[in-house]
Amino acid sequence: MRSAEVHNYDFAFRQAAIGMALIAPDGAFLEVNPALCTLLGYTPDHFTLPDLLLPAIQELSRDIVKCGEWLQSMKRDQHRIDQHYYHPSGQRLSLDIRISLIRNEAGKPEIYFTQFENRTQMMQMETRLHYTETHLHEREDSFMQLLDGLPLSVLITNHGQIQYANPAGLRLIHADSLEAVIGMSTDVLVDAADHEILAERKQRHYNNRPIGSVRYRIRCLNGQLRHVEGFSLKITYQKKRCVIGIFKDISDQKLEEDRLMQSEKLSTAGQLAAGIAHEIRNPLTAIFGFLKLLRTSSQNNDQYFAIMESELKRIEFIVNELLVLSKPQVSHASKPMDILPLLDQVITLMNGQAALKNIEIVSAFSEPSIWIAGEANQLKQVFINLLKNAMEAMPEGGIIRIHALSRNNEAFISVQDEGCGMTAEQIQALGKPFFTTKESGTGLGFMITHNIIHNHGGNISVQSALQEGTTFTVTLPVISEPEAASS
Repeated sequence: MRSAEVHNYDFAFRQAAIGMALIAPDGAFLEVNPALCTLLGYTPDHFTLPDLLLPAIQELSRDIVKCGEWLQSMKRDQHRIDQHYYHPSGQRLSLDIRISLIRNEAGKPEIYFTQFENRTQMMQMETRLHYTETHLHEREDSFMQLLDGLPLSVLITNHGQIQYANPAGLRLIHADSLEAVIGMSTDVLVDAADHEILAERKQRHYNNRPIGSVRYRIRCLNGQLRHVEGFSLKITYQKKRCVIGIFKDISDQKLEEDRLMQSEKLSTAGQLAAGIAHEIRNPLTAIFGFLKLLRTSSQNNDQYFAIMESELKRIEFIVNELLVLSKPQVSHASKPMDILPLLDQVITLMNGQAALKNIEIVSAFSEPSIWIAGEANQLKQVFINLLKNAMEAMPEGGIIRIHALSRNNEAFISVQDEGCGMTAEQIQALGKPFFTTKESGTGLGFMITHNIIHNHGGNISVQSALQEGTTFTVTLPVISEPEAASS
């Protein structure tokens, strides 16, 4: 299934100079690249095998999960944290960890794409600058010599106006001389898209708060747009309170990050598309089965034709979903509907497959109708998925029981099998990206089911016991019957 884009992503991921990892929302390391292993001093097995998982790696994982949860609560997709890490050699490293959320088509987080950069040398430089700042009035000449010799770009500003730029800084912004930038406002240099960030940092300075690190897009004097990363400190320069910023050009690194992010999105979208396309086989199987029955039957069974027409419409619906997979998702219009006839139709549809596996589907509805607001095709897909999973859990045959009742303005529909059951760990892992208990599964079926129920304002829960069976219970809000609601 791997496309050319995914191949390019895998190559770039493994060949990248900075450490990278794909981390699940529960903190499990799904994949690490060689650069990260070298940076942290461990082999790939130390990240993935439970008996080799080390406290230092566990601590990193916990911090990344906390950051991911914060991103979700703030409805943001990217954040960065600074973390200290002790290398097995005993060296204390300062890590810059950038975390990006990869979301599915429903906007749910699936993977934390995490990048680790060793900023130890830069932090050491920052420490030295702190020390130098306290003695600047005695050693200003030496300090300026140090700045002139730095390979990183240095700018000193006072009230947002440039007072000094070292040779590396002049080269970065394509300035011919220091005189060309003296007095220039940072509003001119920093791209307008980042002026809000710039204003916030100025406010921190005026309020005597730490300014810290930042990423900017800057407009060079030749009009070129560049990406820079650095940090700022308060200093005394020429007997004035100023701010010194030390930056490095990360434009090439940013291009690589964007390319990797896009490749990861394409990879995730491709796997999701494969999972949804897999669902097309369900109605096709039913249609072929009914065609065989019609060929051997002399009766004209309208029920078969109605179900076949319904399944063809469901295939059309799934194909349309695939065509717009990469576009912003729009909500399907919910309509008042009685859930019980839909369940009867699903049971009729699946009875043929169940009989071939020596399985009987038994339904028990506690009332004549249960009205909800929903989208029939999506809910039909939910219960087909649940019945299909139940049948696959019962290779020796048995009974699947479907119960439906309403209580406290909620509808409860349960699908109970007599299969092999699941462990507590397997139940907890349900719904996580790409987790599956099947040899050939994609792990996306339950994710799709959960998202559909969530979008209908409902919930899905599971109870299971090994060698006894599993029960999935779908809860949906109940509405009044249309006639009663309009009267």
